Amino acid sequence: MAGTFLFATILCLALGNALAADVLEGSYNVTQVCTMVKTGTSLGSIQSCDYYYVCSSSGPVKTTCSTGYSYNFRTQTCQPTAQVSCYYGLENPCAGKTGSSFVPKVNTCNGWYWCNGETIGNTGTCASGQKFDSTSQKCVYGSCTTTDSTDEDSLSSYCDVVPPGMYFGSVSNCKQWYSCSSNGTLSTGDCASSAFIVQTGSCGYSTDAGACDRIVEAATPNTCTTSGTKAPSNTTCGTWYLCNGSTYVEQTCPTGTYYNVGTGACVTRATATPAAGCNRCQYATTTFVNAVDDKLCDTYYYCSDGKASDVITCPGDRFFNEDIQACDNDSKLSEYVPTHGACKGASVSSSSTTVTTDPSATTVSGETPGTDAPTTVTVATTTVDGTKNL
Repeated sequence: MAGTFLFATILCLALGNALAADVLEGSYNVTQVCTMVKTGTSLGSIQSCDYYYVCSSSGPVKTTCSTGYSYNFRTQTCQPTAQVSCYYGLENPCAGKTGSSFVPKVNTCNGWYWCNGETIGNTGTCASGQKFDSTSQKCVYGSCTTTDSTDEDSLSSYCDVVPPGMYFGSVSNCKQWYSCSSNGTLSTGDCASSAFIVQTGSCGYSTDAGACDRIVEAATPNTCTTSGTKAPSNTTCGTWYLCNGSTYVEQTCPTGTYYNVGTGACVTRATATPAAGCNRCQYATTTFVNAVDDKLCDTYYYCSDGKASDVITCPGDRFFNEDIQACDNDSKLSEYVPTHGACKGASVSSSSTTVTTDPSATTVSGETPGTDAPTTVTVATTTVDGTKNL
């Protein structure tokens, strides 16, 4: 019964956070890292040892350990505090220590303190090309992203929060993967000819059109002057930018949501009106999706591993209906637009005429959407190149 109640609590929290803003801890974007790991993975915090985040399908869910316990990100469990090497949020990192010992300086990966009992006796950094390993209490070979202490909470390596021994994806390259060793060393590599699929933790093609939905390709916009100003991404629908007074800082919408240019908020994918040209294959669970089109709603993409093809246009007086995966009669457009944000503002052209026969085929690489649709619906036919994603 207790397990059922806990699961229900986590589920309610996940649903409640579905449209929330990114979870941030300084430079650590927890929401973004959750898109890089399998659903159900727990991530550590860099602000406190008392809680952690469970990556649900709708984003990170903050979960607190019981009193007297701290989170061990290496084992993804809460353990008695004395048994966990965690120092985030502590005013005195030497508290509770006896004898002589070394502990890490948080917000760096090569800084350390020497503890004389509970007193900080000295501080220093490891040599070039080394990082501090809190488990062995010594400097080991490894590279650091951040070497100097900062006032802001800073994630020096994914291996500070992601458990060791698992493969996870990159947010900048669909083929790239990462893995952390037991001593915190980050390894990386590329799949030879396919995408790295986060949910399977392996290279390979997926039948899920949103398999590579974590990809962020957009270049950060130009500098800004007004703090709080927002800007959308023109390439990645689930990404947006927030001005800090001088520069734009990249933000990521919760999984399954897009940045809505009309409201400046992240909303569900289907209802969002994202920036024109952004990749609506992100988070898609269908093979064909609407392009952002406020004129006739007659353009769409073919999706493969989260990537979009070139824009395809429905022939004749048809709009693309993502729900039925086919080009549909314009007479139904007025019913479609209110619930499909990509087509907000689209209307039937005054020169439209009714066409009841199939037009010439449109060639794309992939499958045929809506091949069993009624004869009154124009179906976009395809030419398959002889290969399929398995």
